[in-house]
Amino acid sequence: MSTQTETLLIGEPFRIYLASFGWHTEKTHGNQFQEGFPDIYCMHAKYSPRWIETKVLDETDHITLTPAQKVKFPIWHLCNIPIFIIAAHDLRGEKNLELREHLYKKLFEEPNIMYAFDRKLHCFLK
Repeated sequence: MSTQTETLLIGEPFRIYLASFGWHTEKTHGNQFQEGFPDIYCMHAKYSPRWIETKVLDETDHITLTPAQKVKFPIWHLCNIPIFIIAAHDLRGEKNLELREHLYKKLFEEPNIMYAFDRKLHCFLK
């Protein structure tokens, strides 16, 4: 899945939704010198900051991390850097409002990044 597609289907709709609750978001940009960073850094006056990785679910409802993310994310997790995966097929439009609400609530649970590494627990990303 291309980064552009993930941004269009998941990243931008979720960023707009976050803004409606007073979150300030910063998009990150991976390149040849900086790989494996989550897609969005967000902050709120009331809540601690969060890193968010947006992913489009495949036809089997799974996500795929990049090779750099597979190396970097466990290190960040061990250093207590919260990374949340927001994964869906599509978050655009009114029909997906309930799904956006469900995924937003995940930001107030434990970071779910390690579920991406455990196929048995992968279902908790949705």
